[in-house]
Amino acid sequence: MVVYSVAIALMLSSGEPIVPVVVSSFPTLNECRTELIEVSKLDGYELVISPMLSYSVVRASPNKITTVFCIQTPLAI
Repeated sequence: MVVYSVAIALMLSSGEPIVPVVVSSFPTLNECRTELIEVSKLDGYELVISPMLSYSVVRASPNKITTVFCIQTPLAI
């Protein structure tokens, strides 16, 4: 069975690496993307469609960038 998960990645201005974290899972890619659209409605978050991550949500602050995206398997991160 294929499962799609929402993952959150942080990029700190210090350059310190942080491993992305899976926060929820869905049976279809469409449901995962729908969750990203809901997250993008939160204050400070912006929906971005990119060639690398497809649908993603980004929030930038002076010290970090938060990216929320869908993955097919947690092993992908």
